[in-house]
Parts: sequence; C-alpha cells; structure tokens
Amino acid sequence: MTTPEGASGKRTRPERWSQRHPGRAAIVYGAAYLALALGGWAAASVLRAPIAIAALSTVIGIATLALSLLLVLAVCRLRMSAAAEAAWMLALAAVFALARPVVFAIVGRWIGAPGAGERLARTITILPGQELVGNAALILWAILLGRLVSRIIREGKLLFPVAVVAAVVDVFTVFRGVVARVSEKAPEVVKTFTASTPVPPPSGVAVPILGGIGIGDFLFFSLLISVMLRYAMNATGSLWGTFVATLVAPVAFMIWPNLGGIPGLPFIAVAVILANWRHLEFSRAEKKALAVAALVLAALVALFWVALSR
Repeated sequence: MTTPEGASGKRTRPERWSQRHPGRAAIVYGAAYLALALGGWAAASVLRAPIAIAALSTVIGIATLALSLLLVLAVCRLRMSAAAEAAWMLALAAVFALARPVVFAIVGRWIGAPGAGERLARTITILPGQELVGNAALILWAILLGRLVSRIIREGKLLFPVAVVAAVVDVFTVFRGVVARVSEKAPEVVKTFTASTPVPPPSGVAVPILGGIGIGDFLFFSLLISVMLRYAMNATGSLWGTFVATLVAPVAFMIWPNLGGIPGLPFIAVAVILANWRHLEFSRAEKKALAVAALVLAALVALFWVALSR
C-alpha cells in the first residue's frame, strides 16, 4: 500500500522503510542518537587539542540534531490512542527525572527542602554520561506531549495560525517573558529542560551549531508534525526544512553575540509554512479573520513588551 504524505489525486510513490515500520525506525534513530552522543562524549574526554574538540562537537551536534528530528517523525507516525500517549508521556517524564536527577534538586528548592533535593539528586547520579540519556528522555517526553496536544487541532490549515502565534509568543517569552526571567534568575532550570549538544565546544571556541534545543521546541515541532501526518501534509519536507533552518540559526549568534539565547519556534514555523504552503488555502472570510487576529496579537505583544520594559 502506498500513501505518500501530501499526495492527493497523483501517482503515489512506494513507502519508505521508516514509513512502513515507524516503531523500528524510532528504535534505530533513538539508539543511533545515544550511541553517537555517548561515543562523542567519550572521545572528547581523551582529546586535548581545542580545534579537534570543536570539530567533533560540530559533527556530533549536526548528526544528533538530524537523528532527533527523525525520531520526532518516527514516533509521531506510530498509531496510538490518546490514553496511550498520556501514559507514555508520564512514563517518559519519570525516566527524564531519573536520567537527569538535578530535577529533584530544583524541585527541592521550590518546595523549601533544598537539602533533601540535593541528596536525592546525588544518590540517583550513578552513571557517567547520564546527562546524555536525559537528552533522549526529554525529546521523547516532548514528542508524546506534542502528539497529545495536537489532537485539539481539527483542520490541517490551522497549522498556519498556530505556527505564527507560537513563533510570536516564543520571541516574546525568550526576550521579555517567562523564559527570559527564568534564564536570568535560575539558568540551571533552563539548562535542565534543554537537550544540550552532546559534545560541548571548548571554552571560548565558537562552533556553527546550537548549544541546545529546549523542550518547548521539540513539543511544538512534534505537534506540527502530528497535524501534518493526520491531514496528509508535507511532514518530511518540514522535517528537512527545520533541519536546515536550525543549522542556519547559529548565524544569529554571530550577528548578535550578546543574545544569550534565541527563540527556536520562528525558525521551525518558517520551515513548516514554506513546506506546506500549497496546503494552506483559506477563504476570503478566513483571511480577513486571520488579519484581524494578527493585528490583535501584535497589539497585545507590543503592550506587554512595553510594560515589561519599564
């Protein structure tokens, strides 16, 4: 049976292996991600030349980025009920906390028991490279949560306003909102909920890759991929467009070195919209409604931006 994404009334192409066997593909991509991450981490620990570590960081970072996006696509292709998605999401949240036990130290500080949280975190930290396993758990947790949230979207073309609104909100939160404030006051929280590059570059050496991708970016990407798969849109093209856009994103750090962090959702939104442009057809009334909504959103963001800048 051939059911290529985005095909409608056209000659179909044979399904790829990853489409026929998404479960096996997810296992292969996840295992490859962990193998590369742990292998790169081990190799970096014995290297001494900064240029060699920087080169390794770049290669491993690009490869694991591609594998993480392929993992999103494979998991989103799995047939799963909402109840199963919720159960897996909770299970992976638990795995994430165990793989990255600093979560317990953070929670301990929040509830007023910092000592107990720190002791529990130290007790659970038992394996070298455990932090990298937390990356994989975080990505899978975000994918399942994104799949679950995507169920509220009932039309494929709603992908456009969802992507635009999410991108605008992400810009606001990163530079003026919650993420900005948490990054300033509790940077360890942002780091904990980020899938960081498996091989950090040497201090003072810039590499052309992102240092990490937050849980929200994976959640949003999996939400959009789930919608695209459900409504026969261009999920594969969106994946590779996002991959390219994410590779281009570090240019922002070169132009504005004092950014500290950049919002990832605008890059994802642009890639997804361009890949699915022919699927986004709106009536005249819908276009007017979207224009009005855009103006209202812009006004609200401007008001909040000014208020928080004072």
